[in-house]
Amino acid sequence: MPRLLVVRSSFDIATKYLSSYAAKIVEQAPQWNVEVIDLYGADATLQNFEAKISDCDLFFGFGHANKDVFTGQNLEVILKASVNADELTNKKAYIAGCQAGVTLGPAAVKAGCPEFYSYQSDFTFVYDPTAYNNNDVLNDVYAQAFFDSALTTGYAILAGKTPKEVFDDTINRYDYWYDYWKKQNDPLADDVMTWLNWDRQGFIAITPNGLYTEPKTPSLLTAGIILPLGAAALLLLLSRE
Repeated sequence: MPRLLVVRSSFDIATKYLSSYAAKIVEQAPQWNVEVIDLYGADATLQNFEAKISDCDLFFGFGHANKDVFTGQNLEVILKASVNADELTNKKAYIAGCQAGVTLGPAAVKAGCPEFYSYQSDFTFVYDPTAYNNNDVLNDVYAQAFFDSALTTGYAILAGKTPKEVFDDTINRYDYWYDYWKKQNDPLADDVMTWLNWDRQGFIAITPNGLYTEPKTPSLLTAGIILPLGAAALLLLLSRE
């Protein structure tokens, strides 16, 4: 039975949203006969990652990242392109976080990772502060579109689809939610569509045989309530210290 290692930190607004939605992956993976090792919250550490990754066939990371690194709880570095990208050798990998498809992904594939999925730009989402304050993030009508699209990548990998199929499924899910929000009479509809398009264009699949990416098109970035899971969020967090 294939084994999936999930690392999902939870210590700020962005990671609490992401880890809450990522729990669906953990819950549903067994339907594809995939065993799950779930490093959640305080367990999302480098020590635990290193202890478990060698026994796994798949790796999904949900948390803050940038071009070179993926982090766990409280921003502890779990993967760094120039240090331990080879931990993903012979393992299909997906990092739902900012910019990991720029440097970390190619480094991992060069080291022997057969498939690496992530984003080339900041992963952003629109959210409802009331839903967050009420601990009801899974019913946040704005955030749902972003995280459902992101989870589609994981579901497609678990289903054993090809890199092209994983990529197409993800893009199609973003398109579904974009079309849905085009029909909504909501003051934040334009913002949701803008940032869905941003994430859609940033998604990338990397394999030894090439890349799957979406062409970049100009978009009007309107003002909204957004949280990037990467550099901007890290700067915001650090500025509070």
